[in-house]
Amino acid sequence: MNMKKLKFVFLTVIILVAAVVRFYKLDSIPPSLNWDEVAAGYNAYTIANWGADEYGNRFPIVFKSFGDDKHPVHIYLTAPIVKIFDLSDYSTRSGSALIGVLSVLAIYFLSKALIKSELAGLFAALFLAVSPYAIHFSRGLWETNFALAFFIGGLAAFFWGIKKSNWLVPLSFLFFGLSFFSYHSAKVVVPPVVILLTLLHFKQIVKNKSTLVFVFLISLFFVGLTLKDPRILGFARINQTKFSVEDTRKYGGELGTVVHNYKKYFTYDYLFLVGDQGPRASVKVIGEFYKIDLILSLAGAAYLISKRKWEALAVIFSWLALSPIPGSVSTMDPSAIRGIFMVGPILILSSIGAAGLILLTKKRWARVIIALIIIIFLGKEASNYVNYYFTRYSEKEAIEWQYGMKDAALYASRNPQYSMVYVDKIRQQPYIFFLYYLKVPLPSLLKTVKYDKTEASSFNTVSSFGKYNFGNWNPIDSYPSSDILYVVTPSYYTGLRYFTKFNIKKLVKYPNGTDAFYIISGNE
Repeated sequence: MNMKKLKFVFLTVIILVAAVVRFYKLDSIPPSLNWDEVAAGYNAYTIANWGADEYGNRFPIVFKSFGDDKHPVHIYLTAPIVKIFDLSDYSTRSGSALIGVLSVLAIYFLSKALIKSELAGLFAALFLAVSPYAIHFSRGLWETNFALAFFIGGLAAFFWGIKKSNWLVPLSFLFFGLSFFSYHSAKVVVPPVVILLTLLHFKQIVKNKSTLVFVFLISLFFVGLTLKDPRILGFARINQTKFSVEDTRKYGGELGTVVHNYKKYFTYDYLFLVGDQGPRASVKVIGEFYKIDLILSLAGAAYLISKRKWEALAVIFSWLALSPIPGSVSTMDPSAIRGIFMVGPILILSSIGAAGLILLTKKRWARVIIALIIIIFLGKEASNYVNYYFTRYSEKEAIEWQYGMKDAALYASRNPQYSMVYVDKIRQQPYIFFLYYLKVPLPSLLKTVKYDKTEASSFNTVSSFGKYNFGNWNPIDSYPSSDILYVVTPSYYTGLRYFTKFNIKKLVKYPNGTDAFYIISGNE
């Protein structure tokens, strides 16, 4: 087998590995769809079938959802999948898993182009394929995963376009625009890097007039969308994430607080030991990167400096320096969600470091040994992560994924004899799970929906639709009638005034065996 075919085989195996760890048990690990996934999935369903979001807005640029102004890209890309394969947990998440796999291919081309190294490209693809950071966010319908994937794709298309084919340059700007419209963090990272690339390659871009025209038109298109609905810029979200007075006093003002938070993104604990401590953003017991990435990324930086790869250094380090800013200005602890753009530069540096170490020797057998050592250490860390993720994680953190709401909605759907259904709102936004799992047609929803106008509306947007009521009643005084179904958490169930007059129709348990929801009705 010649070298070209061997490289193709290696890349194919890497892509298959990436696909397996992203698509395997996608509908059950993480243990259930969280409220944001369900909201995006239901809005994709209404877009696919009625051309409007859950509020009846025709093809919106920004989705109101829970009042948090969701980005459009992941919803619109999920819509055709839902249209073809119907609305399900698997179909809702599959678009994110697919784009996670495609990002592995994109980073291969990007790394290969940056330093003209096939070996660096293959290692970059391998590292991203098994990255704990990338795997986690590819297995849920996360806005941030789409933003990262399109940015990597945009960079790959740009560098190959500059070197090989001009038509790829306009495509790169399309990808940059899609990244910008995918998640808030992209608004901090994408524009400066694109400006840097444009300045570095201005002559090549303007040299081809048709390329320049298409770049201008694509940029104008996204500017027009932004002007049409400025909410996409996320100013409302910024106002929701201000620091407390205590924090700013402690760290010498807002700037001092931002600097303090920024530095946390480069700590060993966060990057290589325990990661983000938010249970939906990380497994919390393994770093966002493997420990081998620390050694290899430092080797990669040294290699670029020694070989005077100034353009690669400028792109990678500006990308890396910008990535923590979105989280630094909005959260006190490192956020893997907001800091996801760090994935690219660190893994690319790691891939360059791996390639550089292998190329230190000219002896073929020595190169093979170095490559095997890297793969063995990587495999050991990756197997530990994958084993924990597919076993312990779902059992441990099920409550954080609003586990049990699916069972409650499906039970209500399969038992239509009840004239009223009451659901408590402790798990937040319970209505969206019922819309999603009952596949409520948009026209039916709009005819009966009533919105929650209380101060707690951010956690209970809809008060009721049809016969379903959410958090707008006193659960303690729930009336035991055989015609009414109640869905309550254990704390509410034990506090029922007429406790003895209820029958448990279904007890929903978490994967660890503890009680999640009591589905009850009055005695017959």
